Amino acid sequence: MMDYVHGGDVYTHAARYGAPPVDLSANISPYGAPPRVRQAMRDAVDGCGSYPDPFCRQARAAIGRAEGIDPGRLYCGNGAADVLDRLAAALRPKAALLTAPTFAEYERTLAGASLRFHPLRADEGFAVTERILSDITPELDAVYLCNPNNPTGRTIDPALLREIARRCAEQDTWLIVDECFNDFLPDGEARSLKPLLETHPKLVLLRAYTKIFAVPGVRFGWCMTADAALIDALYRAGQPWNVSTVAQACAAAAAGERDFARDVSRRVADERTFLEGALQRRGFAVFPGEANFLLFRAGDAALHEKLAARGVLIRNCANYRGLEKGYYRTAVKTRTESEALLAALSAVQGGEGVG
Repeated sequence: MMDYVHGGDVYTHAARYGAPPVDLSANISPYGAPPRVRQAMRDAVDGCGSYPDPFCRQARAAIGRAEGIDPGRLYCGNGAADVLDRLAAALRPKAALLTAPTFAEYERTLAGASLRFHPLRADEGFAVTERILSDITPELDAVYLCNPNNPTGRTIDPALLREIARRCAEQDTWLIVDECFNDFLPDGEARSLKPLLETHPKLVLLRAYTKIFAVPGVRFGWCMTADAALIDALYRAGQPWNVSTVAQACAAAAAGERDFARDVSRRVADERTFLEGALQRRGFAVFPGEANFLLFRAGDAALHEKLAARGVLIRNCANYRGLEKGYYRTAVKTRTESEALLAALSAVQGGEGVG
């Protein structure tokens, strides 16, 4: 069986320990889906006797209204990971630039390309700085960025992000920006490159409702681009019924829940402040995340295993390119779940510092 490199594998934990864990290894909102979204999914079951709409018309119309985007500029997929696969198949970049660390799925989908990695530095808080501009050179076909970045939680300064977009446009390079955690930002609109879509046809923005509405099991993500030819190519890049009827209903309902999303982001921000301080007081080096998770460093390379034995899952980040043993990511969830993590950490530490 292949190695699973992401968080959220509660199934293996339950099989090993006989009980479900407190899962802080996947960055999902703890506040669940809005009642209207849950009801929409239930109602959609009655329509499952027919194939799902291959063009996701209802979902695209709802997202377009919510985002102020022509639905013709949207492509919907079976989660953001499906859209990434199709982008790689449609664009077929020969050379691409990624940051390190960042989300592993970019590298996986670009397996046939020559990859260049821009290292993010711990002494800079893993922020993307102007250093990246020197790595955006004419031979690149694509630049992939995650904003906020996973696993660091950092956003890119809006002025720098626009300069990156300008540089890519000048060099006729595709710029793919993953904004799947944008909904957790209090100023998400100001952090997005959405206003540049019409003037930058080689700009693609990736989004999902997975995290903010806590529906990872539904699988729905989308991208926005002004390039109509790319939208057509994405449809041709895989099977036509990639988004289920239930997922489309979920997305159409979720698009109208902006107030719910803003409330979740405020609550998560409060809990992030609490958890960051608590981890720092226990001796961990915590990096300044802005989304619903925190990256931290410990002196214990087996900390994730010790916590798992106590029923708490965090993300071991040793397999991220650019990180090493001793780096971990924890989701920010409710106070109860944070206190479960802290209690498990206290048991592991035994009253000693972690270095």
